[in-house]
Formats: sequence, structure tokens, C-alpha cells
Amino acid sequence: MRQSISLLILVSLFYFTTYFNWIENRVEVDRITSISPRVVLISSQAPKTKLLKKYHYEAGLQLILEDRFEEALSFLNPVWHEDTDFKRTGFLIGYAYQKSDKIEEAITTYESYLKTEKQDYQAVFNLAHAYMEAERCHEAIEVFNKTLDQKPDYVEVHLHLSTCHNKLGNTEKADQHLKIWDSRNITKSP
Repeated sequence: MRQSISLLILVSLFYFTTYFNWIENRVEVDRITSISPRVVLISSQAPKTKLLKKYHYEAGLQLILEDRFEEALSFLNPVWHEDTDFKRTGFLIGYAYQKSDKIEEAITTYESYLKTEKQDYQAVFNLAHAYMEAERCHEAIEVFNKTLDQKPDYVEVHLHLSTCHNKLGNTEKADQHLKIWDSRNITKSP
């Protein structure tokens, strides 16, 4: 039932997006009776109105929540850099690339996003994780440490630091970070 409602919302967004693109671009769109590649092509054009940008952003977010990352990218990429109200778009695009196993694209996107949004510790963490996935452990360690600078209580970072140090043969540092991570949920009995 929830998927049916989500699909209905997305289909409505496709029609709405197509209609506004038609008005904005004077694109001739004959009767569209189903979701087609033509609609996706039109939806991937840069939206011009604030309302249309909002729908692109929200549709991309909804598609990410449904693990439909490639489709989400077609909605989010045209919005990024277009409007300052949608600052987190770069984060969402990086996340979608990362979940699609396009690690180098994710790294490039996070790096670009973090040039303006330096304090987004989640993006910093995701960039470090992408470096780790790309076997770039030296860079991952540096960026994981930046995550801890921004959010010292982000204990999960220590597990990933342990993994990176272990891959580099720094077993002593790996053990230190693993102990910090391992102590996160230990409760003492009276």
C-alpha cells in the first residue's frame, strides 16, 4: 500500500514536472500516458522555477529513500548549484553515487560539496568512508579525524579508523580505535 502511494506521488511529480518544463521550455509534449524515457529526459533538464526545483529535490529525496539511486540522480543533479535553498543536494548526490557503487563520483561530489559546507560532519564522514572503499586509507584516516574534530562523540568513526590503520599495518593504532569503538555500549552491572 505504501509503495502504491509513493508510486502515485512520483507519477504525479513526473506529470507536474513535465507540464512545467513544457511551459518553461515550450517543449511539445504529446499525450503522456505512462512514465517514459522522454519524461525522464525532460525531468533531467535544469528546472527554472523555485517550485519546480523543490519538486526535483523532493522527488530525488523520495527516490533515495526507496533505494532508487540512479533515478534520484536524474532529479538531483539539475538542482545542485541552482539554488541556495537546496544546500544538501550535493550531499544527497554523493550519497546516491556511493550507494550505486560509483565511488570516484561520490568522492568528487563530496569534495565539491564540502568546499562550501565544511561543517557537515555527515558529508565529511561519508567522504572518508568513500576514500576507505576506494582503498585510499591515508586520505580516509585524515578525513575520519576531521569528522571526530567536528563531532567527537561519533564513536562509529573509530571502527573505520581501526579498519584503515589495520590495512596500513598500524596494528597498535587499530587496536586503540577498536577499544574506543568497543566501549560504546558497555554498561556496568551493579
